[in-house]
Amino acid sequence: MTPWPVQRGIGLLLGALALLAGGCQALKRPTMHESLLTSHKTSRDVLSSAYVIRCPDLIDLRVEGRAECSGRFPIGADGRLALPIADPPRLEGLGEERAAEVVAERLGVPRDKVWLAVAEYRSQQIYLFGEIKGHSRAVPYQGPETVLELLQRVGGLTSGADVGDVQVVRAHVADGRQPEVFHVDLRAALTRNDHQANPRLQPFDQIHVGQSRPSSTMKCLPPWLQPLYRQFAGLSRSDHPAEHIALLPRRRNARRMTSDPRPLQTRGTSTMNAGED
Repeated sequence: MTPWPVQRGIGLLLGALALLAGGCQALKRPTMHESLLTSHKTSRDVLSSAYVIRCPDLIDLRVEGRAECSGRFPIGADGRLALPIADPPRLEGLGEERAAEVVAERLGVPRDKVWLAVAEYRSQQIYLFGEIKGHSRAVPYQGPETVLELLQRVGGLTSGADVGDVQVVRAHVADGRQPEVFHVDLRAALTRNDHQANPRLQPFDQIHVGQSRPSSTMKCLPPWLQPLYRQFAGLSRSDHPAEHIALLPRRRNARRMTSDPRPLQTRGTSTMNAGED
């Protein structure tokens, strides 16, 4: 067992080094956090208009004068809205506006008597991995959000995240193409409003966020030193991530990941444009 004076000396030295190395980062955190919270969001109407309805999405429908057709109805495996009528309308592959028109035509009512919206996004997902607040998981795809908007929606990044190590993986499973990996520059997106650095997501994209050097270093320390290092380096406990994004050093080598919602290896990276299909 390490003698107490030695432990204390190592702890004080580690704390001083962490303060020296992390002081500038700590000053920047409020700015980054504020930028994340206040950055522009695409309106829900715009996202909804670009969303394609699929099975088993849940649809909220209101039809004036048709109580039996007003409520929440799922899209069935045949692509039809599960209305209590013969030959219900097929809405698979349509946007909300066109879907409302199809429902109005099928029910024989004026278009302005029909209101339709997706109530629950069940058919398509975005996969999250790494230092994202909460845990690695799948979240509903709700339209072509930017990476920054998606991170806002899920609660942001942990204090151990490296904002210089963020990739989007586009698996291309449906079209049989090679997976693509794109580097996302959150610094540029937050500080310069760089749209090319903040691409729009497609269904089943994966977002991978790496771990910062201070966070990975902590895991190599003895358990008795970790609380002190965590305190001075500004790291929260993994079970209770901080509510801000730290401006941390960019990693030299970007990780490469691929398809399937699990980190694998791919054959290359490329730069993503905001308007890419």
